[in-house]
Amino acid sequence: MFDMQRYVVHDQKLAPWVKFIWHFEADNIAVHHKLLPMDSIDLLLNLSAEMIYETASRRIVAPRVHINSLRSEHSFVRQSGNVDIWGISFYSFGLFPFVNKTLKGIENNITDLYSLSVPLAEKLKSAVSCGSIGHKVGCIKDSLSSEWNKSSKYLEWAAIISDFLETDKRISIRSFCKDHAISERTFERVVLNYTGYTPCNLLRIKRFQAASNQLLLVKSDKLTEIAYDNNYSDQSHFVKEFRKFSGVPPRKFQSDKSTVKENTKYSYI
Repeated sequence: MFDMQRYVVHDQKLAPWVKFIWHFEADNIAVHHKLLPMDSIDLLLNLSAEMIYETASRRIVAPRVHINSLRSEHSFVRQSGNVDIWGISFYSFGLFPFVNKTLKGIENNITDLYSLSVPLAEKLKSAVSCGSIGHKVGCIKDSLSSEWNKSSKYLEWAAIISDFLETDKRISIRSFCKDHAISERTFERVVLNYTGYTPCNLLRIKRFQAASNQLLLVKSDKLTEIAYDNNYSDQSHFVKEFRKFSGVPPRKFQSDKSTVKENTKYSYI
């Protein structure tokens, strides 16, 4: 079991965009765990051993400062030796105002932060280079604040995307757009620009997250109930979609205990 510290972001300037800052440090370990699809974007600063991501079709040696973007497929992360990693978890629409560059094309990928924002990459590298843990957390927040650059147009759309992700999961995209007097095509283009994903894929990822959490925490014996609770059309649809996202059927997922989430103890500070 790994211990990871999560630092809550109370700053009103950052809190709408940043879920939390996290830190993981351990000596002489071997990491080989599954990463599940998530509706957040992680920015990682690796200060230690080489980090490798593996999917069914490729192997990626991650840059020291990189983005692990929204993903609709599982992958594996490998690292061994002494590990020291800092991370920033953004809401799906939260990274954009810190890089001010379209996120279209970074989905299911590992992206060097330098390709999106050299100033932010340099400031974050400096933020974690020295000092105490508390000092580093403060410097990370200062670095983010200094690069935060929003427009009224972005704020308006971010509120709409947030509303979309929090709305009743049984409401269709068409109905949501109609209620907000926007065209589906415009909504898809904007969401893709600010998150890297289409509205449909964001909902699918969010639905998978809810179902996987239910499998892990509730331990329901009836897959039909989980399928219904999470708006899958039936059990067959649920199993097929779950296998696509996690790589295994729901029951095997329950017993594998192979994901980062299941092998990490989180402490909130």
